[in-house]
Amino acid sequence: MKRQLLMLALSGLLSLPALAQMSPAQTNLDPAAARKEMRNARGAQLTPVTQAQGMANELRRCANLPAFYKTDCESRVRGQGATSGSVIGGGLIKESVTTMPKAELDEQLKGMQPMTMPAPSN
Repeated sequence: MKRQLLMLALSGLLSLPALAQMSPAQTNLDPAAARKEMRNARGAQLTPVTQAQGMANELRRCANLPAFYKTDCESRVRGQGATSGSVIGGGLIKESVTTMPKAELDEQLKGMQPMTMPAPSN
C-alpha cells in the first residue's frame, strides 16, 4: 500500500511541469504572432475612433484596388447597395452592382497587375 502511494506521489510530481503555464517566449510561437496576440489582448486599452476616422480607414482599404473594384468598394463603404445577413448569422454581406461593356472590362483586366498587400505596421 505504501509503495502504491509512493508511486502515485512520484507520478504526480513528474506531471507538474506539464501543467505549468508557459509564456510565449518559452514556446515555439512565432515572435510576430506573439506580438500580435499581445496587441490584441490590449484591445480594451485602445483609444476610440470617431465616425469620420472610421470612414477614412474603410476608404483607405479600397485605395489599392483596381479602378472598377475601387468604385464599388467605396460605394459599399458609404452605405450604398444592398445589405443582407446578420452578425449573429455569421456576417453582413454588402453587394453593389456596376454594369459596364464587356470590351471595357476586358481592357481593364488586361492592364491589371497582381495585388500586393502593404507591410503590416507594428
